[in-house]
Amino acid sequence: MRGPGGALAAFVIAPAFAAALAVLGLIAHLYITDPAAADVPLADYASMAVSVWISALMFAYPVAFALFGPLWLILRSLRLWGGFTALLTGAAAGLAGMLTYLYRVHGADLELGLTGGVPLGELPLADSLFSLALPLIGAAAGAIGGLVFTSLERAGR
Repeated sequence: MRGPGGALAAFVIAPAFAAALAVLGLIAHLYITDPAAADVPLADYASMAVSVWISALMFAYPVAFALFGPLWLILRSLRLWGGFTALLTGAAAGLAGMLTYLYRVHGADLELGLTGGVPLGELPLADSLFSLALPLIGAAAGAIGGLVFTSLERAGR
């Protein structure tokens, strides 16, 4: 007899794991891009990571239930659910979660917030690609979260 235990556990664990990966990516991005970040002790990053992770969960779970869940149900009912679609669906959910978070931080000036106040069209190509690092971190974390979800969901069958 199959029960919903694997899917329920996956919906609890995978978004939290993906949010943790996104927070680690955000901190790594901060450390690489901010010259003053090297002067901050590692313990301060650890405490900051916990508080940012808790706030990231406010975005990870709604996106998991509003975007990832319906896509998972649709693809699974069509028998199209697998590792590749888990990557794509997780990446879409991670990107949506990160963009929602960044929109909350920067408001209507999301583009200028990501590019440091310079319009995206005026940046050189390398700088414009680097300004997309945070949304890509969200997509990568979501993709890995999608694989974690699939592994947990299959283990519970």
